[in-house]
Amino acid sequence: MFREIVFIMLILTEAKAAKILCIFMTPAYSHQSVFRPIWKELSLRGHQVTVYTPNPINDPSLTNLTEVDLGFSYKHINKFTNVFFGKKRSPIEELKMLGDFYATVFDTQMSSPEMQQLLANKNNESYDLFLVEYLYLPMFGFKDVYKCPMVGISSLPLSIRTQKMFGVSRHPVLNPDYLLSFSDNLSFKERIISTAYSLFVQALSNVVASNLYTKIARKYFGERIGDIYEIAKDASLVLVNSNFATTNIQPSVAAIVEVPGLHLQPPKSLPEDLQKFLDKSPEGVIYFSLGSNVELRHVPDESLKKISGAFSDLPYKVLLKSDEDIFSHLSNVKTVGWLPQQDVLRHPNVKLFISQGGLQSIDEAITSETPMLIVPFYGDQYFNAHKMVSNGIALSVDFADFSKEDLIDKIKMLISDDKYKKTAAKLSSMAYDQPIAPLEKAIWWIEYVLKHDGAPHLRYKALDMPFYQYYLLDVYLFFAVIIGVFAYVLFKFYRTIMAVYQFSSRILLWIKNLHYCIENTCYDYRNKGQLSPICLCKGRLSYSRYIRYEYESYSDDEYDRQVAEPINI
Repeated sequence: MFREIVFIMLILTEAKAAKILCIFMTPAYSHQSVFRPIWKELSLRGHQVTVYTPNPINDPSLTNLTEVDLGFSYKHINKFTNVFFGKKRSPIEELKMLGDFYATVFDTQMSSPEMQQLLANKNNESYDLFLVEYLYLPMFGFKDVYKCPMVGISSLPLSIRTQKMFGVSRHPVLNPDYLLSFSDNLSFKERIISTAYSLFVQALSNVVASNLYTKIARKYFGERIGDIYEIAKDASLVLVNSNFATTNIQPSVAAIVEVPGLHLQPPKSLPEDLQKFLDKSPEGVIYFSLGSNVELRHVPDESLKKISGAFSDLPYKVLLKSDEDIFSHLSNVKTVGWLPQQDVLRHPNVKLFISQGGLQSIDEAITSETPMLIVPFYGDQYFNAHKMVSNGIALSVDFADFSKEDLIDKIKMLISDDKYKKTAAKLSSMAYDQPIAPLEKAIWWIEYVLKHDGAPHLRYKALDMPFYQYYLLDVYLFFAVIIGVFAYVLFKFYRTIMAVYQFSSRILLWIKNLHYCIENTCYDYRNKGQLSPICLCKGRLSYSRYIRYEYESYSDDEYDRQVAEPINI
């Protein structure tokens, strides 16, 4: 009996299992750390998962998981590293730099034998779902190749352009794009910059980017795929690693699902050497890490000298994440090539986190209730730094223009003033107080799309409306015509009324003159018998433009000299 039950359960499980293709292209561990829990959990739930990634898990116990290593694309990170330490770039320059980077990575990956094999599909493989990093659009072409529903996953908040693909119009002042260096409470100058940038990006997307990305994609996919923007808009839904702690409150649609903190893991024990180092540092420890893409060996010597001088003058120990022991001459600095960052930040003796401001690092700082000193370099990091400073859990440093003294002052302020720690604790409690774990939520929505054949009912109707209908241009035009016609009719009616009024006034004036003259009839023989307003009462009728009547008395001599003015009847 037991075997029969197990057999039935296996059949039911197999019936619900799906074949899922995943492509997560960005060669950055911070990005991949958001995606890895998803593809691992899907494989554990019985789905057959094939993943193309620069960071495979390589866990042989995951029998339903096939991973294809794209780690060779990490070589392109170093080409862009030197750009990080130059002068601060404008949002347009930042957009171009990131576009060039992803275009290079895309070409490298798509030219590889692994991706060429996926393109050729000689074994006629089919998939029930395509999971893709919702960032670089040309990679979405695989949706048309395998003709299956697509779910996007983003390790970052959605940009102006990507939100537009789901029908969400983003307010440039209330929700600036994450490539800008400000987040909220914008000044007049910042409102101008954000609005101009928003208009530029949307115009660029509509006029240039759509054709450009389609051309890039068809270099490898050929004519078997449609317009890449239409493919992007046809995504069933997108899972986004964001919440109100790291972004601004904004309107959304059903197909955009927030799953904050996907990469966050339950607490684990620290390695023994790290545990001892932290336990024996009651004075406090500063944890210093610039993320997986910014390496200290590329930092200019002048900046390293300032950082070294600041660390040597501080009464705290420093735990430094770096592949090279650059500060070996400092007795209070311990350098480690790799460490479990989340568990390090949870240690009570860690008083401050000096970070580049990547979103995943910020998530980890908030959950561990650790104040931050943020040193942004590129991408969304300037936005994140401004947002955390605005939230009251961080201060920031401009890497292109800072001094040793400035660094020391800010570090001491963040550690000595407990308001930053209290604010971080309050923000952590609010931001991650969720009814369901983010991974559970993400898997539920993915399986929801599978269950409902792509869930087309989640698609926002605005995506299928013409431009003029979405912005109500035809409705406004109709109202304008109605108002115009009404105004014209009203104007003509007014002109008619005024004409009738003026004509009636003349008639009334004529009647009153006639009546007056009949009552005071006299003939002026000098005017050859014409009816005259000069009457026996020795008065003269005169009237002004307001049709009023006056009597002007004349003496006998004046009357004799007066030439009567006839009234034409």
